[in-house]
Amino acid sequence: MKITATGDALLIQGFPEDGYEGFDEVKDFIMRGDARLGNLETTVTDWDTYPSAYSGGTWLSCEPRVLDQYLRLGINFISLGNNHGMDMGPDGLLETVENVKRRGVAFAGAGADLTKASEPAYRTFKSGRVAFISITASFNDAARAGLTTRTMKGRPGINPMRKKFIISITPEHFEVLREIIANTKINGSREICIRDGFYPKFPEGTLRIGDYTFVRTENGREEKGTRCNKHDLERTAASLKDASYIADYRIVYSHNHVIKGDDMGEPDDAEFEFAHFCIDSGADAFIGTGVHEFQPIEMYKGRPIFHSLGNFCFQSNMLAYQPYDQFEKFGYPPTMTDIQIMADKNKDWTIGLHTKKECFRTAIPYLEYDRNRLIKAEILPVELGFEKERTFKGIPYRANEKQTKEIYERLASLSEPFGTKLVLRQDGIMEIVLD
Repeated sequence: MKITATGDALLIQGFPEDGYEGFDEVKDFIMRGDARLGNLETTVTDWDTYPSAYSGGTWLSCEPRVLDQYLRLGINFISLGNNHGMDMGPDGLLETVENVKRRGVAFAGAGADLTKASEPAYRTFKSGRVAFISITASFNDAARAGLTTRTMKGRPGINPMRKKFIISITPEHFEVLREIIANTKINGSREICIRDGFYPKFPEGTLRIGDYTFVRTENGREEKGTRCNKHDLERTAASLKDASYIADYRIVYSHNHVIKGDDMGEPDDAEFEFAHFCIDSGADAFIGTGVHEFQPIEMYKGRPIFHSLGNFCFQSNMLAYQPYDQFEKFGYPPTMTDIQIMADKNKDWTIGLHTKKECFRTAIPYLEYDRNRLIKAEILPVELGFEKERTFKGIPYRANEKQTKEIYERLASLSEPFGTKLVLRQDGIMEIVLD
């Protein structure tokens, strides 16, 4: 079985209609896979639905023609599990699902209810059958898909991996925080709701502010910790178990924006927990996306974990439409156009993610299996035209020699603490040294 995987495709205007120099090199590498995976980090609509009151940061959508251009790269499995899945409301999500379905592409991670959003997608090849599961750990709570019961319809949305935030603080700071909470009565309404049976009690020996639980630490080190929601773990394990009866290979895509501290290259605790859990539950590979930059490559029980591949396409600065919420959020008058407010809040695109070279670097893994044993793991370094003109910026090109060296050094440095050894071959392809 041969598998290729790509990162976040944040496509808005798409590719040049007549192609571009470098397209075929990227496509040819992707096409080496039987299963060819990607995360589509936008909705696919005609901008004809009611946008949600929230977004994944910016309200994202592209026209169906852009989806067609994306699929020209050979992608045959699409992850819809990400923080932008519900930007255009439930109708926008369902329109996206329908647009993908119409093109015969396997997809996972979002759907009409939680059962649909969490079930694996399958495709069969000469080399075997692949199951694909997609889940996101970064989302507005209203974006979660809901389960259909005997009496109530389920809710359209994304397949969620909820996280519990646990902040360890010194005993001295714990007592200060207790005093602040008592004096400000910040939890007053919540405590009334607990007494009235609307919410569970706060855990004994902890303090709560919003979604954050504070605990004492005796080692003097203060830090943020995260833990996966046990119900979401159990649902993922059930999906992987179902997939084990139908498919020969099981791949999990996880979209996550939470980091451990202030380094985008460091995944949070729950991401490690979830990746290892998926491998333990039968996944043959775990592919992470979300933070727009690289994170470590880890080999766990002989299975590859790519904590983040970074962006595969990056066009969020090319939006022509935004809902009124965007105007109101930044205090713009409705006389301004949607494009003008996007440019103004980013100071004519001189600040933000589009000024960071790191957000224009990605890698495409090629994984080759023999009866579930990984026998080859190659990686194509890719750059997204950071220094190119607007039309040609944010789309994938094979990295040149200098860019390749920088990508290799970054990934090797991030991965080395996990015992992962990367080599850079003379042909510009990176390779994971397998035991």
